[in-house]
Amino acid sequence: MLSNRKINSRLTPILSCCLSISVAAMMAIPDAAHAVSIGIGPIGGMNFGDAVVKNHDKTDMRNGLALGGRAELGVTSPYSLMIEGVYVQKGARFDVSAAPFGSIRATGDLDYLEIPLLLKAKFGAIGAHAYAFAGPSLGINLNAKGEFGSLSDTFKDDAETVVFSGDIGIGAGFRIAQYVFLTSDVRYQYAFTDALKKSVGDIDSWKSRDIRAMVGLLIHIAE
Repeated sequence: MLSNRKINSRLTPILSCCLSISVAAMMAIPDAAHAVSIGIGPIGGMNFGDAVVKNHDKTDMRNGLALGGRAELGVTSPYSLMIEGVYVQKGARFDVSAAPFGSIRATGDLDYLEIPLLLKAKFGAIGAHAYAFAGPSLGINLNAKGEFGSLSDTFKDDAETVVFSGDIGIGAGFRIAQYVFLTSDVRYQYAFTDALKKSVGDIDSWKSRDIRAMVGLLIHIAE
């Protein structure tokens, strides 16, 4: 088991990277502040990870963290573009038949830096509005670990470095200060590509299917 100090030391650079991606997305457009309304802020929540695992029909969720940042271009418009940088803990749990000993619990934990690019549509007044969003997501593998009963090992070398998914979701935004909004949303993520380069044990392929609930602050830095 990793100590809290070790876990925090690993998460700190990852979260810094996530927030930096959001800042860089905003700064990458020259003079954008003069042309379009812009918002930026932190987001965090829970990822309820599951997967389609070949040769294993019944899987259970891994409940993990999702932490990072978001930049939005067009915050005061009906339609906007969001880019996120998020550290996400994904995975699944399942039983493996190990006759004559019965079934043994197995797990697969895969952590990613995800960068979704999402088209967002808002409904209602800017002070309190609902929204829907959808778009592609790129995931960069940070860690891959499996457990089989009491045995555990990493399989990062067998995991694809980059995976591609699609996100779709709904949410709501509420003004809590002049230029600060509280956001809350839920999304479904469908992985298009296999998380594995090759088979791991009797697992031939692994495609994530996740539900994610997020809250955040969106600060309007240009209107």
